[in-house]
Amino acid sequence: MATNAPAGSEGIGGDISRIRARRQLHAEIRDAILNEFILSGRLDAGARLPSESELSRLFGASRVTIRAALQSLKDQGYIRIVRGSGSIVLPRPESISSGLDRLSSFDTFAAQSGKEIRTDDLEFTRINRDDDPLAAVFEPGSVTLVSRTKTIDDRKIALIVDYVPESILPADTLRQRFDGSVLDLLLAEGLAEYSDCTLTPVVATGEIRDRLGCEDGSPLLQLSELTRDALGAIVDRSEAWLSPEVFRFQLRRRRES
Repeated sequence: MATNAPAGSEGIGGDISRIRARRQLHAEIRDAILNEFILSGRLDAGARLPSESELSRLFGASRVTIRAALQSLKDQGYIRIVRGSGSIVLPRPESISSGLDRLSSFDTFAAQSGKEIRTDDLEFTRINRDDDPLAAVFEPGSVTLVSRTKTIDDRKIALIVDYVPESILPADTLRQRFDGSVLDLLLAEGLAEYSDCTLTPVVATGEIRDRLGCEDGSPLLQLSELTRDALGAIVDRSEAWLSPEVFRFQLRRRRES
């Protein structure tokens, strides 16, 4: 049962200290607040998060860092910040929502939106770089093609195909450690730093229509993505066809300096 009482610090600060070196601290604190207070159900919609000063003590971070973490949660639609009243937890969204500036998997997006997503129709295929024009972005050699659908409540809502060179991640390692997301595995291995992506509205036809089980001509969002390591080398090519009724992306536009 969720309550409005601030949670204790058990286990949270330790988690943050182990990962400060990898990401900006405010982003780690944002995720910790999200998981500990909101996604866990500890606080219901309408409840208040601990104050900035309480969170500052909890995470051993400055008020400026805490404020940045809370602003990020506000931008993602998890809280409302009311001057003089604090941060109010908002009802969970019906769609899977995320900003395009976050390098996170669809599984992560779904979990943070309170959705239980399942991987179906999983296939691993070893191909040669020259066998598929989509693999031409890599150096010559073997490539593992990972294809699957994503399902929520027995409804197929996405078809995702990844191309990963064996020189980056051996096929056996990819098969053994795959847990729904190629990107999550690359991030865990420290192989993914950023990605370039293009979002295009398309309609379902042919194999895509058949694999998603939707009607011919149904609207879809196609997300084409090249994920790169810290040196700019491409480590993954991904093509995803998504239901626009379920997936929603935002992009913040800023004035020029």
